[in-house]
Amino acid sequence: MALTTQNDAPASDLARFDEEWSKTTNSSDDLYADIPDGVYDAVIEDAHLTETVSTGRPMVIWKLRIRGPQAANRAVTRTRVITENTLQYLREDLEKCGLSVSRLSELPARLGELVDRPVGIDKRTKDGRSNFYFRRQASRTGEMSLGDDVPF
Repeated sequence: MALTTQNDAPASDLARFDEEWSKTTNSSDDLYADIPDGVYDAVIEDAHLTETVSTGRPMVIWKLRIRGPQAANRAVTRTRVITENTLQYLREDLEKCGLSVSRLSELPARLGELVDRPVGIDKRTKDGRSNFYFRRQASRTGEMSLGDDVPF
């Protein structure tokens, strides 16, 4: 008896994909290989709280749309798993996106505020692994924002 799929097509029909299958990779790093390392303007299209599949730990996922200067209109994803060791990094990520929460329990209700916000991102590749990092927002003069109480 031949192995069949749900729609009763023989599984052997999949053999026609074998050559292409061998050329594919399962590395998510390849997903962004065509985006050069560098600084990009982006907008937050979505930010939501979910859980990791393997451990059930909470995590924030941002979907970002690059506006330029290169790779315009490409969508990229930034994730941050929430553990005791990553709380400071999560706070920094949120502040770089322009969101400040006094308690982490406010986060699920407030993440929607990030949608449509512009944000700077930095793509860096190290040891063959690509990562995106949020950048501090620059002022209109192009310098890093230092706050309102700078005397000059």
